[in-house]
Amino acid sequence: MTEDNFFDVIVVGAGCAGPAAAKKTAELGLKTLLIEKSPEPGTKTISGTCINLAGMHNEDLYYILKGPIEREIHSMRTYHINDARTTVFNEIPTKGVLLLSIRRDIFDAWHTEQAKLAGAEVKLSTTVTDIIEENDYVCGVITDSGEEFRCKVLIDAAGVNSIVGRNAGLIPKRSGDNMILYVTVAVELGEEVINDRFSDEQGGYCIEYYLAPGIQYKTWPWIFPKKDTVTLGTGGYMTKDLFNDKITNVNQYMQNFLNLPIVKRKLEGGKIVSWGLHLEYDEKISQKVKNGLILTGEAGGFVIPFLGEGMSPAFATGIFAAKTAAEAIQKNNFSKESMSSMYEDMIEEDLFLQGFMHVGKINKESILKKSEEEISNMMQSVVLGGGFITNAVHTKWLEGAENGDIEKVQEALDFLEFIQPYRQIGSEFEEIYRKLRAEGGS
Repeated sequence: MTEDNFFDVIVVGAGCAGPAAAKKTAELGLKTLLIEKSPEPGTKTISGTCINLAGMHNEDLYYILKGPIEREIHSMRTYHINDARTTVFNEIPTKGVLLLSIRRDIFDAWHTEQAKLAGAEVKLSTTVTDIIEENDYVCGVITDSGEEFRCKVLIDAAGVNSIVGRNAGLIPKRSGDNMILYVTVAVELGEEVINDRFSDEQGGYCIEYYLAPGIQYKTWPWIFPKKDTVTLGTGGYMTKDLFNDKITNVNQYMQNFLNLPIVKRKLEGGKIVSWGLHLEYDEKISQKVKNGLILTGEAGGFVIPFLGEGMSPAFATGIFAAKTAAEAIQKNNFSKESMSSMYEDMIEEDLFLQGFMHVGKINKESILKKSEEEISNMMQSVVLGGGFITNAVHTKWLEGAENGDIEKVQEALDFLEFIQPYRQIGSEFEEIYRKLRAEGGS
């Protein structure tokens, strides 16, 4: 073991949370190592293709807005399809960018380079196979080559099935409605075709969501436009009802989605260039910190797959983990109690993260109790943009009204008041976003 193998902080995983954490710790003057198993960051990533601009209000994340984007998303269109009719809802804000469409292979490579430029050492094509624990403290990792790297704080940003979090005993076994199995497809259409088929009235572009029999199980199939390709996704919660006599595997949901007449017209002339599966964990992890170890991003359960939200929470919790590590090193206290207190305080103060996690939790509870017909009827009553928030509020309000439980009604009112500032972030953030892009957007 040489001095070169000792670091203040080691970050495992160069997805969304990892480079954010490594960049921040390096900027704070800490000797940092970022480890990624792929030869190029993002090349094997098939999810996480839109950044929610409302989640980027933290000044520590402003640099993200200068990264490589494919398209600005200004509006959302939702198709509710059943035997009787197709109902289409459009959410078109008067101004403002809702989402930034990206390609993870390009974006993650750029993000990792930002960490490197800040001073972090980066090791690619390196797989962490185990953690090192001494005296009940996590203090390093072992790689597939047998090499050991030691640290004061280890940050796990290696995703939903991270070997770090699992071997540390923090990531539990998962099944049933704790997991969503997604199938995603990329279709190459060409820039001009996408310009024509996915543009909107605001000079930007539109993402689309679909709800129809046989194309999903308790989830929201989507089409997101990139520059030359569009990505499609669908799937369902991994309960016994995910498959049936008509749907024997998750790929059939996607094939049924592709076979919808309206989707076939959208994709006419296109070529499928990728088809893959992705698991997402949809349950809060109770313990995110251990002596010497912090879980962030999907490894820490900071993802709301029902809402398709994971990138902004990953960026933010990566930063929070970095700040926690820096403070722990300054105090020379790497205990679970000390680091967890710092980390959780920052998480609780993040309005976007708290609001979206609450909306996701309530909607999951509500949707899992409803049949496909009930879900379709409910969502045909609200526009998508406010639909999930509306359902979260109405679910608690109806529970209270039906059971005479005034606390449930009050909870709905309290949440409605809590979420109002978030719903205004998008338009207020437009000027900041435009300025940052002008300063050096990719």
